[in-house]
Amino acid sequence: MKRSIYAVACLMMVLLAGFTACGDDDDSNVAYFEKNRDYIREKKALKGDNGELLYKQVVLGGDTALYRVLSKEGEETQCPTAQTSVTMTLKGDFISGQNFQKEMTMTLTPASVVPGLGAILLNNTIGERVEAIIPAYLGYGYSDYRGIPGGSTLIFTYTVEKFN
Repeated sequence: MKRSIYAVACLMMVLLAGFTACGDDDDSNVAYFEKNRDYIREKKALKGDNGELLYKQVVLGGDTALYRVLSKEGEETQCPTAQTSVTMTLKGDFISGQNFQKEMTMTLTPASVVPGLGAILLNNTIGERVEAIIPAYLGYGYSDYRGIPGGSTLIFTYTVEKFN
């Protein structure tokens, strides 16, 4: 009987130590998440010279991705579907300005990229140069992913070249 009580007590101590040691909510992670959320809030409230919001909003799954058209060439008005192949030149940065995706030309579908970028692509036309701001929830989430820290807001700048 003493052995089983001792074993249970040891197991409880190991579990307690394990749960507290594995917490992802350390102060630096929480501060990073908040900094990224604050960035989105600030951009969401920005207004242009005309008093209108600077960024358009795409709400998806309870979160909001932002975008603005930086420039437009041509008169194209057709937008892609989720399965349309889109050829674009794209680069990706963190809010710090650090680059995580060097500018390159690629062909992809809106359905094949992170949800926030995919939803924004559905609103773009050929010839548009766009800045898209994707919150973590609509990007790679809150876990590290291939060199992208969990909780990162992603800033994509891209030019839509053609639909295939």
